Amino acid sequence: MNIKDKALNLYGELLSNFVYMFSDQELILQFKQSSQKEAAFTQLLKRHQQKVYYQIKRMVTEHADADDIAQQVWVKVWNKLDGFKMESEFTTWLFRVAYNETLNFLQKQKKHHLQNVSADNLDYENAATTQDGPKSAQIQIALEQAIKQLPEKQRFVFMLRYFEELNYEKIASITGTTVGGAKANFHQALKKMEEILKAR
Repeated sequence: MNIKDKALNLYGELLSNFVYMFSDQELILQFKQSSQKEAAFTQLLKRHQQKVYYQIKRMVTEHADADDIAQQVWVKVWNKLDGFKMESEFTTWLFRVAYNETLNFLQKQKKHHLQNVSADNLDYENAATTQDGPKSAQIQIALEQAIKQLPEKQRFVFMLRYFEELNYEKIASITGTTVGGAKANFHQALKKMEEILKAR
């Protein structure tokens, strides 16, 4: 590699790091300028795609399904981001898009067959990295299976509160309910999960 290529690569890395320092709001403003649309969208995608994917995967289990839904979410974000008024945080709006797309998928699935929970399809990634591997894996499986038995809205509220540690105001905004409704859904989910886990 010659000096010119090295300099270009270094410049590209610096530019990428500089762009990544922008806030979501700044990237959205850049997106709305047609000359910077793709670069800004790419940064938003890199920053949030993993959280979106895992949020969806906890709802649908199968990697292929989660991947398809996540792609649909980002297509929708691309198409609708120009109209985003930034009255709420971008992540709140993004999770709402993911929530709606996931519910649409689950409703279509119900027309074809009932979902079966299989231990083979569960995500063992977190359990495998802990010191107490086998026992932790069993706990993880039991937790995942209990989550899958919750009604869809309770399941999503539980995951936003438990895994993402969001406050009830954000959860209410994402799921289109009241703060009281979000709290009720979370506590109902906890109660049902306790009953499911005790019955094992």
